[in-house]
Amino acid sequence: KKSLGQHFLTCQWVVDALVKSADLSLSDTVLEIGPGTGVLTRALAQKAGGVIAVEKDELLAAKLQKDLRAEGIKNIRIVTGDILQILSDLQLQISNFKIVANIPYYLTGRLLRSVFEKEPRPKTIVLTIQKEVAERITARPPHMNLLALSVQAFGKSKIIKTVPKGCFHPSPKVESTIICVSDISD
Repeated sequence: KKSLGQHFLTCQWVVDALVKSADLSLSDTVLEIGPGTGVLTRALAQKAGGVIAVEKDELLAAKLQKDLRAEGIKNIRIVTGDILQILSDLQLQISNFKIVANIPYYLTGRLLRSVFEKEPRPKTIVLTIQKEVAERITARPPHMNLLALSVQAFGKSKIIKTVPKGCFHPSPKVESTIICVSDISD
């Protein structure tokens, strides 16, 4: 759905880079926002103890749930809903978690603000986001802005890798980047 800003990952190296950047172990729970067809979700489930995947598109959520059941993958829980409306409830239910996701780009600022406003906070956040937003988040003095200050007040941010438009279907109109925010304080 174009209205949901859906751009599905098609390059395995991007999935691998997201998973590697999150430094997952079986003691981690991953909160994934917008799992779509589950390409990243399945990779996360192989490295983490559990995955909670929040999908706003009811049809995609139902199909992914059905596919995962058929594949016998049991450490993924699909939640249907708007992450901004259910995030605080999810944060209260889980601890020792990380966020790893290929999010719709319109969500970036509001999502980060919501994540940092509530506790417990994730240990790490790894996202694909719009390149220019990633550059603003990781800016250093004297080029910092409010977004950089708010994110860097909670953790260390760095750009991992630029992702070409061709690694998504449909291709977005903007360049993308994998960003990592680590060492997040409570």
